[in-house]
Amino acid sequence: QLEAAEAVQYYARNDHLELSIPYEYLGVVHAYFPDFVVRLSNGVTLLLEIKGEEREKDRTKHQAAQRWVSAVNHWGELGKWAFHACKNPQTVIEEIKPQASAI
Repeated sequence: QLEAAEAVQYYARNDHLELSIPYEYLGVVHAYFPDFVVRLSNGVTLLLEIKGEEREKDRTKHQAAQRWVSAVNHWGELGKWAFHACKNPQTVIEEIKPQASAI
């Protein structure tokens, strides 16, 4: 799906990239590793999670990712970032189009 998308310049599976986001769940600190790092055609770097059913722990991870993206964007030294959790891989291209057209 990502390879065929005009909105995607390139992407990498976050496997051994070690891009992790710290979060706390039930009083214990964990590390969240989003599934993909995607560079969109407008220069935005998108952290992309492909997740079917979302549970409480997943919502906690996604909230941490949103805070992380907000902090990185506020800092401004790493360009513009976004986060998206996709529940249906078949619709991922349509779902990321708004981020690819926004700056």
